[in-house]
Amino acid sequence: MNYDDLQLITHWAQVVQLRDDGLLTPAELTLIDAASRGETAQISLTVPNLKASGVLIRAALLRYLIIGGCKDFRTQPNGITVNGAWIAGRLDLSFTAAHGPVDLYNCYIAEKPQMLQLQADGLALVGCTLVEGLNAARIQISGNLTLNRTRSAGKISLSGGEIRGHLSCTGAKLRNPGGSAFKAQGISVSSSVLLENTTAEGMVSLLGARIGGQLVCIGVSLHNETGHALNAQSAQVRGDAFLRDAVTTGEVSLLGAEIGGVLDCSHAEMRNPDGYLLNAQRLVVKEGFIWRRLKDLSGAVDLTSAHVGDLWDDPESWAKCDRLYLSGFIYDVLHGGIDVDDRLAWLQKGAVSRREFYPQPYEQLAKLLRDTGHRSDARAIMVAKEKEQRKAARERWGRERDWRRDLLAASHMNDADRAEAVAVLTRRRPHDEHLARLVLLHPVKGADGFVDPLTLHYAQTQYRGEQRWFNLRKQMRHVGSLIADRIFGLVVGYGHKPERSFYMLMVLVLIGSVLADNAWKRGDFAPAQGPVLMSADWQALATDERIDNPAQLWSDKYMAAPDGTAVLTAGRDYETFNALAYAVDIVVPIVSLGQEASWAPSTTRGPWGWWLWWIRWLLIIFGWIVTAIGAAAVTGVIRRD
Repeated sequence: MNYDDLQLITHWAQVVQLRDDGLLTPAELTLIDAASRGETAQISLTVPNLKASGVLIRAALLRYLIIGGCKDFRTQPNGITVNGAWIAGRLDLSFTAAHGPVDLYNCYIAEKPQMLQLQADGLALVGCTLVEGLNAARIQISGNLTLNRTRSAGKISLSGGEIRGHLSCTGAKLRNPGGSAFKAQGISVSSSVLLENTTAEGMVSLLGARIGGQLVCIGVSLHNETGHALNAQSAQVRGDAFLRDAVTTGEVSLLGAEIGGVLDCSHAEMRNPDGYLLNAQRLVVKEGFIWRRLKDLSGAVDLTSAHVGDLWDDPESWAKCDRLYLSGFIYDVLHGGIDVDDRLAWLQKGAVSRREFYPQPYEQLAKLLRDTGHRSDARAIMVAKEKEQRKAARERWGRERDWRRDLLAASHMNDADRAEAVAVLTRRRPHDEHLARLVLLHPVKGADGFVDPLTLHYAQTQYRGEQRWFNLRKQMRHVGSLIADRIFGLVVGYGHKPERSFYMLMVLVLIGSVLADNAWKRGDFAPAQGPVLMSADWQALATDERIDNPAQLWSDKYMAAPDGTAVLTAGRDYETFNALAYAVDIVVPIVSLGQEASWAPSTTRGPWGWWLWWIRWLLIIFGWIVTAIGAAAVTGVIRRD
């Protein structure tokens, strides 16, 4: 019997015949002896680099011993342990049950082992070289599965497996460029998944995995430039997940994953310039997300609709992201700095997606700051949100205005230029109804006409008029919005700082009081009451060239007679002038102190009266605007939330 032709060993008699025929290698004899005593088959101390009889164990014999032998030769319950063997042939353990744990140390496995749906107490391929990888899909291990320091040049598949202990693949070197280096989709691990210090070329997939302990990827080096470096979409990790000191090239996807502990990405280097370096959409982290001291980042970070407990971050790490998406990102506690400038830079970077502005990131931070007592910082964040939101709206209108302008320009072109312009416009908005009308109203020359030329001309003229009118309306709306935004922002901080209206009123009152005081001192005021103004006593004072300030003499109790004696004035009972009260009267429309009704600046007596006469109209207008907006902000007509 030729051993090389043997496909399967099922009986001890076959082994005896091989031994009697001298077809068993020294390594295989050592293995049989060790299996009979339940000891380690110590073939060599390192991974063999040559296929020699002293280290050669063929897969058919190893399989026979792993599944427990037969009734004539039963292996020990502590399983099979081999160290330093060259395993030739395909080790096929699919749909079998191992008799005890299977431990292979420092073995060279020439062909891909088939362990599909294998049942075993434990499986260890420690320090082994897997030339073609490993197929262990739906494997069932009641203990631990260990792949520490393994070198694999093909895909390692553990998809759908169930491991009641831990899955350890630390210090391994996995290589399958362009494909999956480590595929454990849908795996269930009762304890932890350990990938510490592992290097992989190709995708590491834990898609849909259920991990009862921790996911430890500390110090890993994962590279897959054309796809996912780490795919843990929809994974469920009951404990912590560590990507600390990880180096990744390609997308790290935690989309829809749930982590019961902490997600730690500190000190990592993550690169995917043309895509997501971290895709964490709808990620849920119950305890905390650590994004601090990142070493190097290239690509986008997407935290859309993610929800984390505590957020530990620093502005330097966020600044290293090329693109950032924060729409719907919720965090319950913020442990990073609350410097408003740093946070605004973070929000400005993350609140815009595909040229659309999302206010939620601003509102989320402002809510948290308010709840923790940082009310002034919260208001600054909300004011910035209003500015950016209004700016984004104007930019959106501007894009629509530019689009209509391009349609209008194309409508005026000749047929050849229009065809080229339409091709460009179609790439920008392939399903735009106005573009479709443009094409319909400008048929190619020589095509069969479905309407007469005059009707077509009128339709084209109407189309162009619509585009011009649209652009005019958008331009007017843009200007009006810009003016209104500036006023609301300046006066009440978009409703978040209503006290500004009081300060502005004080400034207007101060300006008015300075002007009024100077106009009064220089005699540029006169009574505003008609009967007083036309009375003989006032006319005598007003027309006397020797009197520089008749209004002041009119309101004084005494005045000097021609002989120098003091006499009572005719206007001693008239309203006494006060510059500050006069300014309040003209600036604050809801207050009437009687000053404006009693005194009026004269435009003919001096420059101060002339300036006050005109400037008071501006003060009245500004006073109305500031008072109305301030009252609306205080009473809640202008909503702040």
